[in-house]
Amino acid sequence: MPARKKNDEFIDGFNWKTVVGAFFVGMVMMPASIYISLFSGSALSGAAEWVTIILFAELARRSISALKKQEVYVLYHVAGGLAGGGVFYWLIWNQFLRQSREAAAFGVAQNIPVWAAPAADSVGILARQLWHPDWFMAIGLILVGQVLVRLNWFGLGYVLFRLTSDLERLPFPLSIIAAEGATALAESPEKKESWRWRVFSTGAMIGLAFGILYIGLPALTGLVFTAPMVLFPIPWLDFTVAGENVLPSAPLNISFDLGSILTGMVLPFWMIIGWFLMTMATSIIGNPILQHLGFFPTWKKGMSIISTQVATNFDFWLSVSIGVAFSVATVGIIQITRTLRARKKEEAGQKVKTEADILMGTEGHLFIGSAAMGKGTLTPPKGRGDYPIWLAILMFLVAMSATVWICHRLVPNFPLAFLLGYAFIWTPLTSYISARMIGLTGNMLSFPFVREGSFILSGYKGVDIWFAPIPMYDFGWVAPFFKQLELTKTKFTSIIKAELLMMPINIIFSFVFWAFFWHLAAIPSSAFPYVDKIWPFNAINTSLFMTATMEGRQWLLEAIKPVLIGVGFAGGLGLYGVIAGLRLPVFLFYGAAAGVANMPNYPILLLVGALLGRFYFARRLGTEKWFRYIPVLGAGFACGAGLIAMLVVGIIIVTGSVVTKPF
Repeated sequence: MPARKKNDEFIDGFNWKTVVGAFFVGMVMMPASIYISLFSGSALSGAAEWVTIILFAELARRSISALKKQEVYVLYHVAGGLAGGGVFYWLIWNQFLRQSREAAAFGVAQNIPVWAAPAADSVGILARQLWHPDWFMAIGLILVGQVLVRLNWFGLGYVLFRLTSDLERLPFPLSIIAAEGATALAESPEKKESWRWRVFSTGAMIGLAFGILYIGLPALTGLVFTAPMVLFPIPWLDFTVAGENVLPSAPLNISFDLGSILTGMVLPFWMIIGWFLMTMATSIIGNPILQHLGFFPTWKKGMSIISTQVATNFDFWLSVSIGVAFSVATVGIIQITRTLRARKKEEAGQKVKTEADILMGTEGHLFIGSAAMGKGTLTPPKGRGDYPIWLAILMFLVAMSATVWICHRLVPNFPLAFLLGYAFIWTPLTSYISARMIGLTGNMLSFPFVREGSFILSGYKGVDIWFAPIPMYDFGWVAPFFKQLELTKTKFTSIIKAELLMMPINIIFSFVFWAFFWHLAAIPSSAFPYVDKIWPFNAINTSLFMTATMEGRQWLLEAIKPVLIGVGFAGGLGLYGVIAGLRLPVFLFYGAAAGVANMPNYPILLLVGALLGRFYFARRLGTEKWFRYIPVLGAGFACGAGLIAMLVVGIIIVTGSVVTKPF
């Protein structure tokens, strides 16, 4: 038997760098991400991975060493998992629902269970104290849930990987790209590809300048003056009322977030085109026509953009959007069926591309020795860090059983058969289908509104089921995640150790920072302009769905109109047929589906970024170079804006911690 080559060995990517990186993200980037998301609606989660990797790669390079690709990938996973704001977001959201006028109008606020948010007269709510004993049950559910969900995806997710990758030998086409992207900066110091640092620094300077004007100025002046100085309205400038005589019922707004323009440079061009065109066709052109035809009886002149969106969605667009969502799912099934047929034809012609063929034909250095065998096996490669399949199945069964038990205790009158079906039929079946589809096509298959529909069909009456930890998951995403570990030659035990580190960091720092920001000022409030505008709108939509399982007036059933659902479904399939018939990019369809009845502010900024990237920067720098530059530039921008947010957060923490003395 030939000796294993060194580059064929699996390496542990977890070490002291991972530990330092996790604390760096938890202590520095998480609070900045939370604050930016509340203040402007942006987030650092998408760029946290790049910022962390670039920082550690530069530190390693200046120490005349380099990060191994296994270390880079584990850092990438840790940064992405911690920078999103943590697990206590839902408690802050629940306290808002408890107190919101919007939820109270639907009868939801009064019926929220105390294990989701304390009573409205609780000291924990009135004094905004997340550490108050009245919160302990909700916090305990989150802590237990963090353990159970990891047992689930390390259990069922690992089994799915073994079945789809080791046994079925599915190609996982996008995992190769993801593995390469995540480890792009794992290079030796001799290469000295300094362009990344230059581009990152350029983006950081732009982010710093923008962050000072967009975030720093209003946030800091708000601490000093009664009204903050605002150069750019956050989150948007609303001129719906001003334009209602020309475009009645059309939501009219514009944003000034430079980060959205950069996002438009990264997203697929044709998806943005579809998004923008559908937004214009439905919201700007379609709404005034529909209003003239009498389809919007709820809309009245003088309504702001939020009220306009609520009214038009209730009267028309909610039903159409549901139909479009079903058409997207149908298109996914069509595409997957075509892929399976093509694969069968390939097999019938005895010309089957094995995983080895695919890997060696594209990225030969990622080749896994065991993949060369055309026939799959459940015997794992030596040193990969696998654990017994029986243990994975046991973890899944224990975690799901515990989830069912907890949910049944919290909502005892909800049919137990539904909970068991969610846990042991729907979750494994859906997860396997998704894992297999990702393995074949790179795309997941989702079924819209299954959770909501099952609640209604169960006949249960009550709001508490909407807050319960329902054992309904899709762990199909875990299979390509393990595949990326395999492709980067990272031991699976690296991620197990990383998750054991991330969980307490996530819990502790998320609790500390969410508790501090909420205690400092009500969320939402004028101190956080973005959520002050968006959360009331989201509360209306959330409460609307919850009325479907309540006694009395069921607003959701009034808003859902079967004929309009059919129109949306037929329109979506018809649009796909036209796009497919004209051989246009399928991204055009998915973008159009996302743009139905949107506010125009975000699609406009995306379009500006897409046009600048495609017709200016790509032509000036070259397409290949530009598409290498823009992710790094975007990461630098987020880092620069994040630094301003970190500075603002630091000042707010200091000023908020000052206690006025009586002398």
